[in-house]
Amino acid sequence: MSGGGTANLRLFSSIFASEGTSVKGQADRRYLQSTAPPAMMRICPETIDILRIRILHIFFYPDKCAVSQIISDLAFHLARQGHDVEAIASQAVYEGGKRLPANETVNGVRIRRVWAPSLGKSSTIGRLADFACYVFGSLSAAMFSPRADRLVILTNPPMYPLVGLLLNFFRREPYVYVLMDLFPEAIIRTGAMKPKGLLARLLTRLTKATFLRAKKVITLGTCMASLVEDYGVPPAKIEIVRNWANDELVRPIAPQDNPLRQELGLGGKFIVMYSGNMGHAQRFEDILQAAENLRERDDIHFLFIGGGVRRSEIETFRDEHGLDSITVLNYFPREQLAYSLPLGDAHLVCVREGFEGIQVPSKSYGIMAAGRPIIYQGNSNGEVARMIREEGGGVVVAEGDADGLTEIIRRWADNPADAHQAGSQARKILEQRYTERIGLRKYQEILES
Repeated sequence: MSGGGTANLRLFSSIFASEGTSVKGQADRRYLQSTAPPAMMRICPETIDILRIRILHIFFYPDKCAVSQIISDLAFHLARQGHDVEAIASQAVYEGGKRLPANETVNGVRIRRVWAPSLGKSSTIGRLADFACYVFGSLSAAMFSPRADRLVILTNPPMYPLVGLLLNFFRREPYVYVLMDLFPEAIIRTGAMKPKGLLARLLTRLTKATFLRAKKVITLGTCMASLVEDYGVPPAKIEIVRNWANDELVRPIAPQDNPLRQELGLGGKFIVMYSGNMGHAQRFEDILQAAENLRERDDIHFLFIGGGVRRSEIETFRDEHGLDSITVLNYFPREQLAYSLPLGDAHLVCVREGFEGIQVPSKSYGIMAAGRPIIYQGNSNGEVARMIREEGGGVVVAEGDADGLTEIIRRWADNPADAHQAGSQARKILEQRYTERIGLRKYQEILES
């Protein structure tokens, strides 16, 4: 046996014989869990604190939406650490049109999917139907499952954490509230609900209750954490874990080396790209006006990838103005992220005024992993704006400044080395602060605490 194997066996024996409740014993067990080979762990599994963790989110692997990818990464990571992980998701997919299998096991995670019509985001009625089926189906599935040590509850569908509140009340299951969007504020800001109305006040009280009963509330940044504190949540209960990108999967690729450019017929062009949800929280008026302003520039192309309720506005603008410089595509499969994210020479990230802290665009980290600069349009005090202002990696443009947006695109297209330099800085920032390893480790620490 090698020296390292002998040392591990000695450590294993000492831990097994140590007092289980001592601080040293707990630390040693954590060390063993992270270093010992699986065969050694099977000799004495009682030395490991294995948690039964149940994740509830409407979309899960292999769905392509950003939150699905984040939460799937987390589940697979926890399973690799030896925890018993189960995900309850929907058979529906983000874009609609097909249904996923009801049961499967992927990377050690059991996935149960409840039935839904999978009508997608093309209509409000379709979204509501998918949401309703998931809420009732997942609640029923969780109610009749073995008790979990930890529930991980996310904010899609809107107000879904009420399911966590019910499971905590009836089954005493502690839940960690992962806040990707803040409701009912997000609905109020769209104008679909009166802020002082009876329904808004009721939903606000329910949201406060879900915050206060949670074991922890995980937010995506300081703006969001501040809004949660306004609900009366103790700061000690709030954690900030920013989303991430896999810096090993997504890397900078030179335009001439990206096969997707050739497939799309975009070789030799400067591509301004938007990838993600096209919803109420995003503003596209200015980027579309910039495309109109630059219509004579055959070397500049605007690429929109994703879906949502505002996608049709982009397509309609393109058609009415006869802009061949605009292409709108569906999401690429996750397996193609390594090539799809580096497609853009610069990426637009936008948050409409009033939505800062309510929604935080996680797409920024994938852009940074690809070594591409961010053109951020939104409030100058937002999470992404502050990061760019303090660390670089892009530019910030005020909402409504279509001329300023046009000028930045024109300048970078004329001097691509400037865009490349900003993109290199973005990649450097990601490697230091926003990698998958950093984010997953923080989540694991919170869930195991």
